[in-house]
Amino acid sequence: MTNDTSLPGLDRLLATCEKYSVQVNTRKPWGGASDAGTLLLGLPLDPMLAAFYSRLGGLHLDFDLFVEPCDEQVNGILMANEEVQPYWPEPFRSLVIFGCREASAYRYATVPSLADAQGLQPVVKVDPYEDFYALPIASNVDRFFDTYARYLELVYMDPEIREERGAWPVFPWDVPELIATDRTLMRMLVEGRFDFLMFRQGVGAERTHEEIREWIAQLRAVST
Repeated sequence: MTNDTSLPGLDRLLATCEKYSVQVNTRKPWGGASDAGTLLLGLPLDPMLAAFYSRLGGLHLDFDLFVEPCDEQVNGILMANEEVQPYWPEPFRSLVIFGCREASAYRYATVPSLADAQGLQPVVKVDPYEDFYALPIASNVDRFFDTYARYLELVYMDPEIREERGAWPVFPWDVPELIATDRTLMRMLVEGRFDFLMFRQGVGAERTHEEIREWIAQLRAVST
């Protein structure tokens, strides 16, 4: 897979932002951006993430999604991973952070250890607060963009939700019907491939584990 791989999910996200007048800031792509498989702190760069950076040097949706910049001025994806690697416990050090939810510690990351035969890595949302866990949200990076586009469509099609930021459903907790359409992700989830990221042992983690199990049950219910 080359860096010029098509990204229909990204195209849908950008089109959705244009349709609903969501403020989008992008950066120019950089010819020196890393190729697929290039090691980032010892971890391989996902092919679709490499394709993204061949098109854009970064992406920022107003008060929402932030994809780390990587251009002639700054290598944000490297800096983001350097920032957390010394402090995050395993297995979270073995994730590749590529974005975040703005104004929070929540991070979006790929999982190199779960790459498929093409090298495509699934995407998780990392919660590094009290119990430290990650939720699987997409089977690959472009599917993540597609799911996020559909999340924004859900929000902006409802005037009452759109106008009140505090009323927005929480991504991904409150939108299992969107996450569950990703059949590849659901198969991996049912097989327990993500358990090592969701059910980390720790004092007081039982409540979080129960919430995750309930969420998985919702995913399985709407996927059938």
